[in-house]
Amino acid sequence: MSDSTSTSRSKSLFNLATTRGQVLRFIVVGGTNTVLTSAAFYLLAIVLPVMLAFTVVYLSGLAFVIVVTPRYVFGSSTSRKRRLLLALWYLGTYGAGNGMISLLTSEFSASRGLVVIVTVMVTAPLSFIGAKLLVGGRGWRSEGRSST
Repeated sequence: MSDSTSTSRSKSLFNLATTRGQVLRFIVVGGTNTVLTSAAFYLLAIVLPVMLAFTVVYLSGLAFVIVVTPRYVFGSSTSRKRRLLLALWYLGTYGAGNGMISLLTSEFSASRGLVVIVTVMVTAPLSFIGAKLLVGGRGWRSEGRSST
């Protein structure tokens, strides 16, 4: 990729108006996913070890976002390779979540509710950043276009 192509892609990737729309759609799609998986995490943590409960809900949420995020959040057609990279990023984020759970439970004896809230506060921004960089493309197709 030439320097001008790289600079042009970088500018379009981080365009404030485009990113704002993507963040809003990410909040709707990701927020729905996060609320549902957080509730499931909380409930499963009653009957399963916390790490196993997190794993179950994280993998369910992962399948959902790999399918939905590229098209509905970023308005892009994404190759299988990019979706696989996104899945790998999310697995790294999962590792960060597990690390946070371990830290909060073993070092701070944090309550279940606090563990859930802090883990989500760490993993949600990491998820957006990875998705933006890996499948964000040039942004939502209709943004910046004339309606005529």
